[in-house]
Amino acid sequence: MNLPDKIKELRKKNGISQQSLADKLGIHLSHVSRIENGHNEPSLEVLRGLMNVFEVSADFLLNDDLDSYEVEIKDKSLAERIRLLDSLDEKNREALLQVIDNMLTNQRMKQLLATGSGK
Repeated sequence: MNLPDKIKELRKKNGISQQSLADKLGIHLSHVSRIENGHNEPSLEVLRGLMNVFEVSADFLLNDDLDSYEVEIKDKSLAERIRLLDSLDEKNREALLQVIDNMLTNQRMKQLLATGSGK
């Protein structure tokens, strides 16, 4: 998927209008439209803004091979739980993500300590 299509898809998936995106990026609505239609290339500053607004990497935006940030989950119960996360309010979702981040950090620390001590 090319950059204009990725920008449009991200904007729509996040429920953001072109006007709202333009406001967040500090550019004119017509500039967003021209970028999404492939008539204009976004500047480096606009690319940085897009990365911040959509919380994606430059690699994701600029590489055609990274077409989707969706992941296939083979464990059906885990997939269902993840799907239900969308029903949480923002406060609870943020709290849950913090717990997950803490657990992952803890796991990485254990692995580093085990590696460092020769286990």
